[in-house]
Amino acid sequence: MKTLKGMILVTRPVNALICGLSVFCGGILRGRPLEEAVKLIESFSGNGSSLWFHGESYQSALLYAVLSAALILAAGNAFNDVCDRDCDRINAPHRPIPSGMVTSVGAVIIAAVLAVLGLVLAVPIGIAGFATAASAVVLLAAYDLKLKRMPLAGNVAVALLGGLAFVYGGIAGRSVSRALVPAVFAVLFHFGRELIKDAADVRGDRVSGIRTAATVWGTDTTCRIAAAALMVLAVLTVSPFTFGFFGFGYLLIVVLCVWPVLVYASISPLRNPSERTFRRVSLILKIDMPVGIAAVLTGFQGF
Repeated sequence: MKTLKGMILVTRPVNALICGLSVFCGGILRGRPLEEAVKLIESFSGNGSSLWFHGESYQSALLYAVLSAALILAAGNAFNDVCDRDCDRINAPHRPIPSGMVTSVGAVIIAAVLAVLGLVLAVPIGIAGFATAASAVVLLAAYDLKLKRMPLAGNVAVALLGGLAFVYGGIAGRSVSRALVPAVFAVLFHFGRELIKDAADVRGDRVSGIRTAATVWGTDTTCRIAAAALMVLAVLTVSPFTFGFFGFGYLLIVVLCVWPVLVYASISPLRNPSERTFRRVSLILKIDMPVGIAAVLTGFQGF
């Protein structure tokens, strides 16, 4: 049971779930999200398992994309823990590999199997969909092996992957142009959050000799860059309402539930620069991700 738990935890299922939700969000933006989601549920319940074999259906393509993206990210998470096993003994000793729940070899096998399954599920989506999935696999591997040990490069890679999830859903749901809206928001959001995570991991990264923004430039500079990205995001989130694309419902969610988190995440690490603060801020930002997605869906719904 301990090994099974480790095999599950090493994939970070919550992150994979959020990734799948992002893909789903990008795919149902072709029309009003609520109606598109209902159509998706009805088409699946009506056609049963045969839906999975009709690649021409955008509903089936979107379902494939959601599962594909979740599996690919889970693979990247498992491989990331393998690459980070040394610094995790200091930064996160509770994680599956340093805690002994799963071995590095086991995590590599899990990552390989999940990545292959993710790519196989991308085939029915079409050439563009498969190319996007393959690009994500390559970028995740590059991040785990090299980019995360280069100041800002790893942060940019994760940010691009965060935005790519919405684009991937847009490809499957034939709504790429609309999916670019949450994709841009996601890039800035993930860039800021990843920098704060760098600040939280600076102790272990320094011992392991890993070069991140925090170990090279210090946590103060790193948090200032993160704050700048999050403040740019805060300004951009009001633009869909300002230009008349989204209504007051969207603005209400942004003002009450998104802005306060972004402001807090920008100011708190600078006022109280401690590892505990950085980890708390990172967690709060993660919890607020679905709220941001809900705001975008509300806006496209016309509220």
